[in-house]
Amino acid sequence: MLLLALTGAGIGLSAACWGLARIPNLVLAPRAFLVLFSLAFLAYVAGALAAYHLRSHRSVAVILAIGVVARLILLPTTPSLSTDAYRYLWDARVASAGIDPYAYAPTAPEVAGLRDASIYPQLNHPTWQTVYPPPAQAFFRAVYWIAPGSVAAMKLALGIAELLALAALVLLLRTLDLPPGRLAIYAWNPLLLVEIWGSGHLDALVLAAVTAAALASARRRDGLAAVLLGLGTLVKLYPAVLYLLLPRRRSASVAAAFASVVAAGVIVTGGLDHWPLAPIARYVRDEYFNPGLVRSIVNEPMLVVAATAAWVIAVAWRGGAAHLAARAAPLVIGVIVLGPSVFPWYVVWLVPLLAVTPSVSLIAFTGTVAFAYGFFLSQPWAIPWWARLVEVAPLGFAAARELRAFSGEVHRARAGVEAE
Repeated sequence: MLLLALTGAGIGLSAACWGLARIPNLVLAPRAFLVLFSLAFLAYVAGALAAYHLRSHRSVAVILAIGVVARLILLPTTPSLSTDAYRYLWDARVASAGIDPYAYAPTAPEVAGLRDASIYPQLNHPTWQTVYPPPAQAFFRAVYWIAPGSVAAMKLALGIAELLALAALVLLLRTLDLPPGRLAIYAWNPLLLVEIWGSGHLDALVLAAVTAAALASARRRDGLAAVLLGLGTLVKLYPAVLYLLLPRRRSASVAAAFASVVAAGVIVTGGLDHWPLAPIARYVRDEYFNPGLVRSIVNEPMLVVAATAAWVIAVAWRGGAAHLAARAAPLVIGVIVLGPSVFPWYVVWLVPLLAVTPSVSLIAFTGTVAFAYGFFLSQPWAIPWWARLVEVAPLGFAAARELRAFSGEVHRARAGVEAE
């Protein structure tokens, strides 16, 4: 019966993805996107519930088959909700022409000869210099060398990286002796499907690095986990925070492994002078799509950085985890919510962790965060107040529950003191 329910949910998920794939430009059809995404998420939840305790090979086969089908449905689509994939191609084109991709913004006259009718018009913030670190640029250029100017090839390459994360998660669940049916929490997640296989985001490389690091840590190989986190940090800086959760992070060899990978990556790519520190700072300061918790109250980027750092230290200070994935989800969600902007694709690195330590509120958030795309519902573009409420509702309920539990503990402690 559960296998039948799982299959039905998978068909529903695939049908919703098919509907999304048939819309040429989701920015021009935001209502249809939100409806279809919500239907996909409902099917996903039904499938995850049906599969949660399943251990049979047949159930895993169904999960993987549906996951592959959903991915292949979205792979040929043209990115529209986000056009970051076109910036990857632009940077690669500039570098392939022998020009430093950090030297000029796309609108600069020095690169006018590289503009075309397919990539250049799709660029977001064309007056801004690129923010992607040199290792990411190397990946872009490698894909461009194989298939110049092909957004489909870029999406496929990133999709392959995401499949490596999927494979690592299969091994991680097996290592921890968790029901393999939990794979559906990751493999069928609509946010991940849309952002990686639909939009083609670089975060797929982070997914591979983080999930592989979690697997290494679960197998008590924190040195290898540190190396993998170092590689993820070189692509996008935020995986560095997970190093603080490694059980053997204070070991000299583990610390050296992480530091040496990061240092080598910086040195090989020309040193910090060749890294886009100023463009990254501008991005943090000026980008204002879906502001995080602190920035929604006070628009001060440095306060955002301080609050995020305080959260990371507080979570890491607690200690006691047997392996990385055991308590990474609270740290990651704090980094996401406290960050300067909460783009939906910033949430995907949370998803594999939820297969190990499931949380109803956090899984729900991976669905409601897509309502940030309500941004496209009106002119001028802005996220409606109701969409923001839907987006944060799961986190609000979770916070209220935690506060109620804390109040109960305080009350019981006071009652105990008075009884003495």
